[in-house]
Amino acid sequence: MSEKTKKTELTTTDYAFLAVRGLVILGGMLWLAFEPHPVAYKENLFYIFSTFVLYSVILAFVALKTNFKLEKVYLVAQAMDLFFFGLFVKFSGGMESDVYVAMYLLVALHSYYYGIMRGLALALLCSIVYVSVVQGQWGDHTLNDLFMRLSVLFLISGFLGFLSEKARHDKHELVRTHMELKELQKRLVNAYRNLRDVKKQVAQSEKLASVGKLAAELAHEINNPLDGIKNCLSVFKDPDGDEEQKKRYLALIEEGLKDIEDVVKNLLEYVKKHEFKEEPVDLNALLSRTLIMMDCKFRRQKIRLRKALHEPLPPVMGDTHHLQQVFFNLMLNAVDAMPDGGTLTVESAPVGDHVVVKITDTGIGIPKAMIKNIFQPFYTTKSDGKGTGLGLPISLDIVEKHGGTMDVYSFQGMGTTFKVSIKAMESAKVLAMGDYKS
Repeated sequence: MSEKTKKTELTTTDYAFLAVRGLVILGGMLWLAFEPHPVAYKENLFYIFSTFVLYSVILAFVALKTNFKLEKVYLVAQAMDLFFFGLFVKFSGGMESDVYVAMYLLVALHSYYYGIMRGLALALLCSIVYVSVVQGQWGDHTLNDLFMRLSVLFLISGFLGFLSEKARHDKHELVRTHMELKELQKRLVNAYRNLRDVKKQVAQSEKLASVGKLAAELAHEINNPLDGIKNCLSVFKDPDGDEEQKKRYLALIEEGLKDIEDVVKNLLEYVKKHEFKEEPVDLNALLSRTLIMMDCKFRRQKIRLRKALHEPLPPVMGDTHHLQQVFFNLMLNAVDAMPDGGTLTVESAPVGDHVVVKITDTGIGIPKAMIKNIFQPFYTTKSDGKGTGLGLPISLDIVEKHGGTMDVYSFQGMGTTFKVSIKAMESAKVLAMGDYKS
């Protein structure tokens, strides 16, 4: 439907105008039928009322069936209503007529529809029409009646006009507030998405920072096999060398290269950025692989390792790489807590329907007043430049994402234990999924 032929949508107020006009017509019929009128005026009142009914029908048709702007229609109707109002008052007794009550209804509707200023203007017009019709019919008593009638008229227009404008203002404020809330919700969604992306980047940066702590040890770990390989290669330069010795050295070269390959492969696999992906995970195998990565650091800092991994250990549903980051961070923290060497104990065991991993050091411990803050971002007990304060918060977030818990127990000067508890997979689910990741 085009804009030219599109019918105007009626509001509740529009229907109220039409409904009140219908009531006026019904009341007018009863008024003519049962109210005694002078014979000289009764015929005139009948013709006037018939014309009013015909005009009202045309007005209703215009409002319901055409695309005229209703505000213009109502302005024309307002002028016509004032005209009919004056005729009805004049031919029904002037000051003695009760038709003046109709102007209250007329002003009330227009005040509520148009607002206080238009309502007061219409009240003034009604007053002018009414006074002009009843002019010369008042004495001392009727003059007081006239004043009261017109005063009530202005009171109605002012009061309903005020209520109308307040209702419009409140509605406008509600719409504005709703739009602001929608915009705020949109910004919050975008902020949450940005925060989630930043959180991933921070977690990856913390992973790289923890790997940086191993750089020197890993370089030493790689250099040792390389030195051995160089020595072995010198044997192959002698064309008259012992063939058996060459075979032994070739095997040593292959073994050295395999060691380097394993170290680099494990490191690259750990550093690689991974999206969260749930799958069955063997925590024992995951812990063993992490300990291998840490072996060079243990040896350089004179850390004795004690393993107590329960076999068999039920798998958990989780992300291998993220869980490895948790245990890697906890082991690095344990090593940092033992600068003069000590013992690191790594335990795993099924407890009820959960798998529990404990990582215990014999280091300096954490002061009781600080324990409540260690999971706060950027809070660190280490000296400047030796900690980001993000490792534990990120680790806790990963564990909670797996539906698990992380607890810490520490005694200053005696050591610290971190306990990670994650719900084990049900046996039926394990069998259904087949082999699980380690």
